[in-house]
Amino acid sequence: MWKSIEGCFSVLKANIKRHLTIYREAICDRSRQLDQNGDVITLAGRQMRVLERAAKAEMKCMTSVLVSRMELHCSKAVNAAAEGIPMVYGK
Repeated sequence: MWKSIEGCFSVLKANIKRHLTIYREAICDRSRQLDQNGDVITLAGRQMRVLERAAKAEMKCMTSVLVSRMELHCSKAVNAAAEGIPMVYGK
């Protein structure tokens, strides 16, 4: 990974996916639900609401500490590549 922002978004996506597993039943719920106007909410609309709530709840993981760690990780990878050191996954 050469771009620190990609690493930050990977962390955000992982946290959103973890959040969504908790609300799996709400995502798969096929019962008829009504909005404030009395209109039926579509399945896609309900799923989007759950996804939006998950994204808002997990946005707190995007901190300056995370960005700094990803920046350091990327700079180490770039320096290692410039020196010809082979990449080792998991370290």
